[in-house]
Amino acid sequence: MRAFVFLTVLLMAACSLPEERPADLLAREKFTEVLLEAQLIEARVNQEAMIDKKADIPDKSYYAEMFEAQGVAEEAFKTTFEWYVDHPAELKDIYNEVLAGLQKRVDLADSTGTAH
Repeated sequence: MRAFVFLTVLLMAACSLPEERPADLLAREKFTEVLLEAQLIEARVNQEAMIDKKADIPDKSYYAEMFEAQGVAEEAFKTTFEWYVDHPAELKDIYNEVLAGLQKRVDLADSTGTAH
């Protein structure tokens, strides 16, 4: 019985410890920036498919160009994204930052008369 109690307490303590963020993940700021750019690519792809009725959209090349411009390997982005999927509260915070960043771009475009 004492062993059961000890194991239960040990398990509860282990579950309550915060999980350390792996060192090989992208920095949060860089991940947020890349995720924002990915959202813009998705918007572009949807525009081209739904509005422009393009059949052959080079979305893979859009992503390759973005990863290169950001200086990020696609695999590093995917690994980081998967880690955040397992940590939804943190991913939600990042998506809120992405949405705020997108809104800033809309506001800037509105104030300068630039098309969205």
